[in-house]
Amino acid sequence: MTGVKKLTAKQKDILAAAEIEFQKYGLHNAVIDVIVANAQVSKRTLYKYYKSKLVLFQAVLMQKYRAVGRGKIVTFDKGQDFQTQLVAMIESEIRSYQDPAYLDVAQIILRELMLSQDKAEKVFAQLPPTGVSLEGWFAAAVREGYLVCADTALAAESLSNHIKSYAFYPQIFGYEAITDEKISVIAAHLAQNIKKIYDFPE
Repeated sequence: MTGVKKLTAKQKDILAAAEIEFQKYGLHNAVIDVIVANAQVSKRTLYKYYKSKLVLFQAVLMQKYRAVGRGKIVTFDKGQDFQTQLVAMIESEIRSYQDPAYLDVAQIILRELMLSQDKAEKVFAQLPPTGVSLEGWFAAAVREGYLVCADTALAAESLSNHIKSYAFYPQIFGYEAITDEKISVIAAHLAQNIKKIYDFPE
């Protein structure tokens, strides 16, 4: 992603140590003294980069989030077949939700939601938009005349929720990852549903 500052060696050490501590104990029970000891930096150095434990927690999640490509924007390509493009986009979303690093992020946030909704909401507010900006993709498809849809926000939300029902919520509670073959089947099924729900220009 553009505009991301390069991390110093000390920041990388801090984030690596913090990730281990947060994964073990969550935001509430993580201990800053343990993080600085494992990162082999002073507490002053840690607070130079991260003003609070919450800010450090957000930085850890953001790093993992970027590592799996979340927040990237995928634009509609009028030169590509609509159905092929839609299927490929859905498959990409499913695979990104299945990524172990992303599931780590989700489980950490879920734990914080159960402990402190206020803090969890602050964390969510700092993360970039998830996924591929489905609403923007649908809106572009409508503008280019490939799809007739009165409410692109609703269409995007509906598709996103269906993807999560197959590829995110089951895994967050410990179910096995979806096979490549099943990913293709799910993507084709969801794309076909989009064709049934919305009118396609002749």
